[in-house]
Amino acid sequence: MKKEELFEKYRDIILSIEEVSYAAKKGIEKYKAKLLLKDGTNLRIAEKWVDKRLDKYSYYWLDEENRRIIGWDNAPHHYGLENSPHHKHLKREEVFPSYETDLESVLKTINRGMQEE
Repeated sequence: MKKEELFEKYRDIILSIEEVSYAAKKGIEKYKAKLLLKDGTNLRIAEKWVDKRLDKYSYYWLDEENRRIIGWDNAPHHYGLENSPHHKHLKREEVFPSYETDLESVLKTINRGMQEE
């Protein structure tokens, strides 16, 4: 699903999209954005695609003071976790395996979190 379609699908939680950058060169695409969410939080997005395949990602959901709520990424530094290198960081520096491995699954999780508040 294209970003525009995905953002439209989650328009109930997305207030605006800021700081978008996109670069493509020789089969490598890099995308960064900041989504302002309707509850005052924000989501920082960084993706690197190689030959149309998501290679590296980080998605950080931050509170109103830019403190981490949850951060998802696939940096290869938590080898002992199930589903490594995919993992998530919670508020208190805790690290857990993550099955939210793309932007849509992260937005779905955030949407659920906002509904529970």
